Parts: sequence; structure tokens; C-alpha cells
Amino acid sequence: MNERDILTIMTNKPYRKNVGMVVFNSLGKVIVGERTQFPGSWQFPQGGIDEEEDYLEAAKRELYEELGIKKAIYVTEYPDWIPYDFPSNLGLNSHLQKFRGQLQRWILFYWDGGLDECDLVHHEQEFLTIRHMELEETVQAVVDFKRPVYEKFVPLFKSAIQNYIAENVKTK
Repeated sequence: MNERDILTIMTNKPYRKNVGMVVFNSLGKVIVGERTQFPGSWQFPQGGIDEEEDYLEAAKRELYEELGIKKAIYVTEYPDWIPYDFPSNLGLNSHLQKFRGQLQRWILFYWDGGLDECDLVHHEQEFLTIRHMELEETVQAVVDFKRPVYEKFVPLFKSAIQNYIAENVKTK
């Protein structure tokens, strides 16, 4: 099979529907995790949308599965689905090999709990560790192939975070 045949097969695959969650606190910092398969790269929690599942319900489920967060407050979402392709050298598990990439919906949540309240291991562990980061820093911290996705939603979420804090968070 030559490279052109491989590219044809790759482009005929569907995208997997997926949801990404950005969680920020009263200081405007966001929670990012170091993925088990990408040490040194930091990203937001994300996960697949089950058949017949609403993407907002999927976001809440995935937030609980990956971080153990149950009481996050929905703030807003990026208005469009954002696709990205898997790099050919990614080494996907068999479940993901049937997909070209992912079609993501990004949701912004407010949660002012501490990182020590998160539970990374109660489900299938996806992050080695988590930390807070400035939203703008995440664009450079994520793996290269996801960077264009982050570049799309980060500016919108930055202003939404500032507005939410100004309107809803009491300063001490």
C-alpha cells in the first residue's frame, strides 16, 4: 500500500464526536492535566460523546470521570464544533483507529474547589497530574496537533472568564 492509498483511507474515516472542558476558578486560573500518553504536555479534560448522549451531559460525565468534579457551573461554550485530525504517528488504541480525528465541542465551567479535591483515579486514569495555569499559556502547553483547536476557543473563553468573575465572584 503506497502513501496515497493510506491517505485516502485516512480521509474516508469519520470524526469521533468529543467534548472538551475548560474549568476555571475565582482567580481566573484553569485546570490542565498532564496526559499519561503525552508527558510534558498539558491539556484540558476531554472525552467522547456516547451514542444518543447530549454533549453537555457528556461534558459533565467526563468532568467527573477525569477530575472527580461534580458541581461545576456551566458558563458558556464555543459556538461551533472544531475538528482536528489525529497525526499518523500517534499510535492510537484500537477504539480510536477507526476515526480520522475528533470533532469537538468546548464547554467553559466555573469551579472554585482545590486541586486536592480532584480525584484522578476513581475512573480510568487519564492524567499523571493536574495543575492550574493561565488560560493563554495552554495554547503553547498542549501537544502540537491540538494547538489550532485551542487557538480558536481560548480568546472567547478568556473574555467569558473575565466577565464571569467580574459579575459573580465576590472579592475578599
